[in-house]
Amino acid sequence: MRALALAALALAAPAWAAPTYVLQRAAGPIAVDGRLDEPTWAKAAPLSPLRDLSGGPTPYAADIRLAYDDDCLYVAARLPAETLRATQTQRDSVIYRDDDFEVFIDPFARGRDYLELEINQLGTVWDLFLTAPYRDPACLALHDWDIKGLRTAVTLQGTLNDGAGDDQGWCVEIAWPWASITGHSNHPRAGKPPAPGHEMRMNFSRVDHPAPGDERNTVWAPTRQATIHAPEHWGRVRLSANPVGTPEPFPPTVGLWVHGDNPALTPQTLRDWKAAGVTTLIIGGTDANLAKVAQWAKDAGLRAVAWLWALNRPDDPAALAHPDWHAVSLEGKSTFRPEERPFVPYYQFLCPTHPEVRAHLAAKARALAALPQVDAIQLDYIRLPDVVLPKALWPTYGLDMSTLLPPYDFCYCPRCKAAFGKEPDPADPAWADFRLAQVAAVANAMADAARAAGKPCGAAVFPTPRLAAKMVYQDWARFRLDFALPMDYASFYAEGDAWVIDRAREARQAVGGAFPILPGLHLPDFYGRPEALRALIQDLLKENPEGFCLFSDAELRPEFLNALP
Repeated sequence: MRALALAALALAAPAWAAPTYVLQRAAGPIAVDGRLDEPTWAKAAPLSPLRDLSGGPTPYAADIRLAYDDDCLYVAARLPAETLRATQTQRDSVIYRDDDFEVFIDPFARGRDYLELEINQLGTVWDLFLTAPYRDPACLALHDWDIKGLRTAVTLQGTLNDGAGDDQGWCVEIAWPWASITGHSNHPRAGKPPAPGHEMRMNFSRVDHPAPGDERNTVWAPTRQATIHAPEHWGRVRLSANPVGTPEPFPPTVGLWVHGDNPALTPQTLRDWKAAGVTTLIIGGTDANLAKVAQWAKDAGLRAVAWLWALNRPDDPAALAHPDWHAVSLEGKSTFRPEERPFVPYYQFLCPTHPEVRAHLAAKARALAALPQVDAIQLDYIRLPDVVLPKALWPTYGLDMSTLLPPYDFCYCPRCKAAFGKEPDPADPAWADFRLAQVAAVANAMADAARAAGKPCGAAVFPTPRLAAKMVYQDWARFRLDFALPMDYASFYAEGDAWVIDRAREARQAVGGAFPILPGLHLPDFYGRPEALRALIQDLLKENPEGFCLFSDAELRPEFLNALP
C-alpha cells in the first residue's frame, strides 16, 4: 500500500528468474487453526529466505510454505519475533501500522488485477483488489473487495503487547479459496485451481517496527524499488500435480540470443524452439523487428527480452551528431572517427562519464521497456573497449596484450580527466577504479530507467567481475541488475568445458546471490559434439540451477536443441 524510504536501496538487486517455488498438492485436509501441525506442512518445501526490498540480507526470518487442493491455496508462516504487538482490530484498517504478514497474488502473471492480504497478530485482515500497480495512473485499489470464504488463524508464542521482549514469535495459517484467486470472487465457474504448469506471480512480506516510526519490510521477492507493488519482480510459483514432498526442481531458464533482423525467422520457428525447451529469447535488431519478434515470442509462450547495445553505439544518429560523446584512447584517438576505432569498425564506444550520454542511453532503455511485447531489457557492451582481449584472440589481431597497450586503453577524454581531478596515470589503481565506477553508473542509470517503465533489466557481461574489471573496465558486481548473462565462451580463453563451471561458481560467489546468473554458452564451441553440450548443461545446472543462455540463433543446430533439458 505505501511507498517506503530505504537508504540501502542502492546496495543490491532483486532476482529476475528467481525466486521460484513449485506449488504442490496438500497431503490431506488442513484445519486452519494456526498450529501448523498437519502432515502437509511437514512435507511442503519452505520458500527461499526473505530479503530486504533491495535484495540485501535481513535479520527478519520466516518459514513460509505453500500447498493447494481443489478448493484453496494454503499458506503457512512461522515468524520469529522477540516482541509481539498489535492494535488494529477492524477489518480493512491499515494493518501494516502493526507488525504484520502480507501475501500478494498475481494469478495470471499479467502485472494487473492482483490481490493483497495483510494480517496482524490479532488476526485482523485487510484484503484488497488492485487493477494495476500504484505507479499506474489507471490503478484502482478496491478496499471493499473481500475474499469470499477466506479462513485465517494466528497463534502466538508469547504475550501480546507486554513489551518484555522475551517472545518467540507467531504463526499464520491461511486458506484462500481459488474462487477469489482465479475467479476474483465474481466468476464462480473460475473457482478451481489452474492446470499443472500454470505460473502465478506471488510475493510475501513481513512488516516489523523495531522502534516508533521505524518500519522494516522484508520480502520473498525483492523489487529493488521503494515499494512491493512491482509485480513484474515477484516470485514465480508454478503449479504441480504432485503431492507435497515430491522432489521437483523448478524448470530452469533456457535463453537464446536471437537476431531479430534475420529474414528466416518465422512464428513457427519460435514455436519449435519452445517445444525443444527454450523459455526466453534475447532479441536484437531494429526496434520494429524487435517488437515483431517479441510479439511472436509472446504468442509462442516465450519470454521476450530486448537486446540493447549500450556504450557501443555503431551508427547511432544521436552519437554521430556529438563527437564529444565518444571515448578517447591513451593515444588521444577518438572512436568518433572510423579509422581510429580499435579492433573493428563498429567499435563506436561512448564516454561513460558524459551526462548527455547517460541521459541518451537511459532514454533508450526506457523506450524499449515501454514496448508491451517486451518482458525485460538486456544491456550489451556496457563496458569500455577491450584493454585486454581474451588470450585466444590475441593472434587474430597480431597482439600481445600481457602489458598495457595505449591504443586500446580508454577513456582519456577531457571530461573524464576533469572529473578524475588530475592527469591520470595508466598504472594508478584509482584511475582504473574511476572508470569502473563510471561504467557502473551508466549501467545503473539504464537499469533504473527500465525498471521505472516496469521491466527488469540485466546485462550480458564478461565471465566474472574480476576478469571483466581487468579486461573491459566492467566490474559488474557493482551493477544493480535483475539478472546477469556472463559470456562464458571457453574457446575465447583457450579453455575447456570445465572452465565454464568454474567461472559460474566464481561469479555466483562474487555477487553473493544479489541477482541470478545465467551463463552464456558459445554454440560454435560445440560443433560436432552435441553430447558435450548436453553434459555441460547438466553439470552447469547442478552448480547454477537458475538456467543458462545460448549464443545464438545463427549457430543453433537441430542437434543442439536435443541437448536442452
